[in-house]
Amino acid sequence: MRNLPITNLISEELEESSDQQEEDLVRRCQKGDSRAFEQIVRQYQNQVYNIAYGMLGHREDAQDLAQDVFLTLWEKIGQFRFKSRFSTWLYRIVTNLCINEKNRQRRRQTSPMEMDDLQAWTPVDPNTPEKEVLLAEQQVLLQAALAQLKDKYRTILILREMENLSYDALSEVLGCSVGRVKSRLHEARMELRKILQQKNR
Repeated sequence: MRNLPITNLISEELEESSDQQEEDLVRRCQKGDSRAFEQIVRQYQNQVYNIAYGMLGHREDAQDLAQDVFLTLWEKIGQFRFKSRFSTWLYRIVTNLCINEKNRQRRRQTSPMEMDDLQAWTPVDPNTPEKEVLLAEQQVLLQAALAQLKDKYRTILILREMENLSYDALSEVLGCSVGRVKSRLHEARMELRKILQQKNR
């Protein structure tokens, strides 16, 4: 128990050091440093792809959108004012572009859902072939259920369950109060549960 404050202090120092390194990278990017930008891309490319895949449900669309995200980031990084965490600002760009893309797809009256690469969205435990098959089937059902949710529900579930964003971070990304975040998350979980129950009948 006596070591706990020291452990917390070390953890806080490491987090502050990481935040400072990221801030340095962002400031270098704002001055046109392409190498710093490459480091940011490497740091966030998996998170960006996973959010895009969770939102769009299609591997190629997610890859294309991830590229658009980083192009947008390069163009707009000068607008970042360090009033929030950089990751929060980036996730807002991702979710906005995903929603725009889904709206375009709806106007084209096409369905982006292809259950072709679910492991890229949620890794499967490869302990046994039986477990792998079972989990893959569950992911197919989950992805299909997510596709039926309203955008606001799908977005908050992906950011909370996949990226483990805090309520405060969700509030910043989604532009609503923490209280609204909690109630929307509850609504989203209830709606998802209802859809999954219907599919399991």
